[in-house]
Amino acid sequence: MRGTVILGVEFYPLTLKGALNAIDWMLERDDGITRLVITANPIMLCQALRDPEFRAVLDDADLITPDGQGILWAAKKLGGFLPERLTGVDLVHALFQNRPDAGYFFLGGKPGIAEDAAERVRRENPAVKILGTHHGYFRREEEERVVSEVKGSGARILFACMGSPVQEKFISRNSRTLGARVGIGLGGVLDVLAGKVPRAPERFQRMGLEWLYRLIREPRRLPKDLLLLEFVLRVLRASKASDKVQGKAGEE
Repeated sequence: MRGTVILGVEFYPLTLKGALNAIDWMLERDDGITRLVITANPIMLCQALRDPEFRAVLDDADLITPDGQGILWAAKKLGGFLPERLTGVDLVHALFQNRPDAGYFFLGGKPGIAEDAAERVRRENPAVKILGTHHGYFRREEEERVVSEVKGSGARILFACMGSPVQEKFISRNSRTLGARVGIGLGGVLDVLAGKVPRAPERFQRMGLEWLYRLIREPRRLPKDLLLLEFVLRVLRASKASDKVQGKAGEE
């Protein structure tokens, strides 16, 4: 399967069904390794350009899904194709619906958020098996204890919701000790599941403007969201450079 490379990160043209099939394959592996799933958006790709460690984590990820309309736009601009965006929230709900008994651990959010999210999910979908929760405000010296708690729960899927790139680096460096078979970085998804933060209205989702809705609600996001402008400029530059190369090749 041929992928599309965007700012050095390769995305494969998977649908939601294809992503679920890939996760099923990961769940079948019994080799003690937690495989990393990243729901990547334009901001994360720009962060990786400044952070070699995060870039290495992206390179080693087992599955990267396009979280954001900007990724689909960039793929098209660079001559590729991605069939649909796969947001973290959409992936979570699809897993709950199709793999309720996988065994989940909720890690992240402020103290109490993971528990609230678990309680709400159990109330709305009793079939979902949630085996443990822990907040995301722990110090690095407490990390080993948190990892042991995840492993001891017996969960096969870990939702790490501590913000990017912290959550992806956490899963990556503990991939052989977490015990879970799949680790997914999901940002603020626990706040959404707990009902503390509403998801953007459908009209914003359809237009790919969830980032704008979040910015309106949380103006403090502005410095990070300015990376969206950088992303657009970098993609346009890469597209122009590609056109020049193809033009020269055509002349030859």
